[in-house]
Amino acid sequence: MKRYEYVLLDWDGNLAKTLDMWLKACRVPLVNRGFNLSDEEIAASFGALKTYFDMWGITDHDEYIREMDEAAAEMLPYVELYPDALEVLEALKSKGIKTALITTSPHQNIAHVLERYNMNRLFDVLVTHYDTVNHKPHPEPLEKALAELGGTKELAIMVGDTDKDLGAAANFGIDSMLFYPSEHKKFYPLEKLKEHNPTYVFDDFRKLLELV
Repeated sequence: MKRYEYVLLDWDGNLAKTLDMWLKACRVPLVNRGFNLSDEEIAASFGALKTYFDMWGITDHDEYIREMDEAAAEMLPYVELYPDALEVLEALKSKGIKTALITTSPHQNIAHVLERYNMNRLFDVLVTHYDTVNHKPHPEPLEKALAELGGTKELAIMVGDTDKDLGAAANFGIDSMLFYPSEHKKFYPLEKLKEHNPTYVFDDFRKLLELV
């Protein structure tokens, strides 16, 4: 099995258990507008809100997003990590593996959790929303992170949970690991994610340690 020296990690739905939080936040403006949708129906809108606004007949887009972000802001500081996330990051550091956290979220959305778990020390590079012009699946965030790490594509792997993470890895020309625990089934169909040809698919985050 190939060994990697540079590990690029997504945040939402990968290290941090934010998917259900965003589902709850998205439900708030829907309920305010009289919608009673299932978790699966709401989850399907992730990453494609504008399409679903049209489908649902919602026209006050800015107000909807303001209400959603306001609800999320109240929950974000209390987000938990996935089991073994800290253990794996600690192990990567102890092995001398260089790591980068790459997220489309603004830094203020993750700062409370990073501080609560004393996680800043576990990343060599941090790339958040405003650090790049383009976001995943564009390769720019990965390119920036790897350049700051001083790494090479051949020894780098992107670890994430969405098509955007896998697409960014493919567009950048590096290997990828799809993290797909059972609770992700309501958010992303596995077969659709596999269409992006992840190098590895794991449901246990500790499997990452077998690659370094």
